Order: sequence, then C-alpha cells, then structure tokens
Amino acid sequence: MRRSVNDYKLYVFDLDGTLYDQPKLRLIMAMRLMLYYMRHPLSVKELIVLQHFRKVKDNWTGSSSEEDIYEKVAKDKCIEPDKVAGIVKKWIYDNPLSALVKARDDKLAMWIDKLRQSGKTVVVLSDYPTKDKLDALGIKVDGQYGPDDTRIGELKPSPAGLRVIMQDYGVSCEEVIMFGDREEKDGVCADAAGVDRIILKRRLSKRNYNEIGI
Repeated sequence: MRRSVNDYKLYVFDLDGTLYDQPKLRLIMAMRLMLYYMRHPLSVKELIVLQHFRKVKDNWTGSSSEEDIYEKVAKDKCIEPDKVAGIVKKWIYDNPLSALVKARDDKLAMWIDKLRQSGKTVVVLSDYPTKDKLDALGIKVDGQYGPDDTRIGELKPSPAGLRVIMQDYGVSCEEVIMFGDREEKDGVCADAAGVDRIILKRRLSKRNYNEIGI
C-alpha cells in the first residue's frame, strides 16, 4: 500500500465473500438445498445447473451480460435459458438473502460506517447484483457497481469497473484502495487498474483485522 489504510479517498469493496463469510453462507444454503431436494427429488437436476452456472460465471471472460451466461449454461445442459435464469434467481439471488445477516462481517460493516462518517467515499464493485444483498446485510454505501452497469461491460478481473468508478468520482489510482477475497479476481483487477488492494480471508475467523486497523 502507498499510504496508511485510513488515508485513501475512495474505498472499493467486493461484496460476495468480502462483506460476509461465504463458507458459512454456503453451509447454510447447502442445508436448505438438501432439505428442499429431499422433498422434491424429481427436481434434483437443478443442483447440477447451479453448480455449472457458478463454474461458468467464475471462468467467464466475455461480456457481463447474465443472459449470455444463461445461454451458455442452457446450451451445455440442454435446457431452456429461462429455466436456468429461474433456478439461479431462486437459489443464488433470492433464497440466500434471509441468511446473509447471519454471515455478515460485523467488524467490516462498522468500519465502513466509520469511513463514511469521516467523509470517505465507499462503493461496492461486484460481478453479481448488489442492492438486495446490501439491504439484507444492512450496509449502506455511496455507490453500487455491478453487472447491470453497461459502462463496465466486463466481469472481474477486468479493471473496467474500477476505471468507471475512478472516473465517476474524479480520483486517481493512488487515492483508491480495493478490498476483496479472491486474488485471481479482485487482486488482479486492482493490479490492472493500478490501485492498492487488500485480499481478506473468506472465513471471518481467519481474517487479520489489524491489517486494516479495526
């Protein structure tokens, strides 16, 4: 880092796996999925679609359009894109919302509040929709940037999102720091945009909060 962690102007946070304990959330969701498909065994093939969607999106290098990803998954699994979209909406976007608060990083959430109270700008940059998740987490930020922003057009590790953010707020790369949980996504994204970054452990119990002074 080029300065003390509290001396930047703009703070960019990844959402999934950064603002909450993703392994804990996935354990909760695994239990929900297991119970649901025990009751609905004829629908168990939806699990394969979910797993494939995550794999395809994690390795996606094209546009940030969810429709394009749905098309790819649908083609691979020989089902309709609308069916893929419905499964993803149910189990990745909607159902986890009620469990997010149980996995929230409370220390990071409180620090974000302090940053904003001190006049710092805090935004979220994610490859997934952000509004509903931030509402569920009870975290307020100054800006939200996700795959529905047509100006970005690419998923991380592309630096396009960071460049749009810096342009919107009129700051240089030296004035920005990014927080994420994946070196191959968030770390590469930050490096490509020339901004400082801190990569946090996914499990809250393994995070070194001294690193960020909280």
